[in-house]
Amino acid sequence: MANTKGLFTWPCWFVLATSWAVLGTTSCVRIKELDVPAVALVNDKIHLRCDYEEEGMSRLYTLKWYKDGKEFYRYQPGISAHSSDDRCADDLTYDVAGVNVDCWVSTERDVVLQGISNTTSGDYQCEVIGEHPMFRKEIRVARLTVFSESLEPPVVSGVKESYRDEDEVTLNCSSRNAEYVPVLTWLLNGRPAAPEQVRKYPERWTIGLAFQTTDQLFRRGYIEVACVSSLGAGHQKRAEVQLVNHAYLRAQEYHYNAGRQRNEGLRACAIVGALTFIILNHLLY
Repeated sequence: MANTKGLFTWPCWFVLATSWAVLGTTSCVRIKELDVPAVALVNDKIHLRCDYEEEGMSRLYTLKWYKDGKEFYRYQPGISAHSSDDRCADDLTYDVAGVNVDCWVSTERDVVLQGISNTTSGDYQCEVIGEHPMFRKEIRVARLTVFSESLEPPVVSGVKESYRDEDEVTLNCSSRNAEYVPVLTWLLNGRPAAPEQVRKYPERWTIGLAFQTTDQLFRRGYIEVACVSSLGAGHQKRAEVQLVNHAYLRAQEYHYNAGRQRNEGLRACAIVGALTFIILNHLLY
C-alpha cells in the first residue's frame, strides 16, 4: 500500500480551501438589472428586461421568468431556440393568466408582453441559475400594476388676464384621472420649474406653482407654462397656458385699435367717394 502520510499537509489543505472559497464566491451568474415597469395601461406593449453577467468560470444554465410564482418564459443556452422561426416553441413559453409573450421579439434578456389587461398585474420574478458545479441561483422581483383608465390631460387654473413685472403668479394643476394618481410636473418656458417654485398639497391630484415674474421670463410678451401629467415612461399629457405681459397686451390693443380706426376712416372715405361719383354722374347725365 502506498504511503499517503503527509500527502495532504496543511499548505495543501489551505490551497484547496482557498480555491473552493474563490470558486464559491466569484464563479456565479449575477443579475445586473431587473427592469419591470411599475405601471401600464390596458393594451400597452410591455418590455421586461433581466440583464445578467457571468462571473469567473460560471456560465448561465437557465433564465426563467415568473408571474406570481408561475413560470411563463424560459431561456436555456444550447437548448432554447436561437432563430426567429422557432422562438415560439412550447418548451420556451408557458400559459399563465394575463401573460401573452411576443415570442418573435423576445430574447434571452428581454421579454415583450402584448395584449395587456388588468389580469397582467402581478409580481414579476427573474431567476438565473449558474452551471455545474455550484448551480447558484439569484432572484429578483418587481411589481407591475395595469390600469384601465386612459390618461387624461390635466387642468391649469389661476391664470390672470395679464401680468406686470414682479407680479406674483400662483397656479394650480389638477389631474382628472380617478383610478390612479399620475405624476404632475411643471415646465416654465420649456424647462422644469425650480423645486422652490413647486407647491405640493396633501391632495395628490393637484400640484401648485408660485413664482414672481421678471423681465427675463417674458419672451415676446409671454411666459410659457405647461403642466405635464405622466404615467410611467410611455404616457404623457399636458396643458399649456400663456401668461401675457401687461405692457405687451396694451401695445397689441393699441395697434389693433389704431388699425381698426384707420380701416374705418378708409372705408368712410371710400363711401363718400362713391356717393360723390354717383351724384356727379347723375347731374351730368
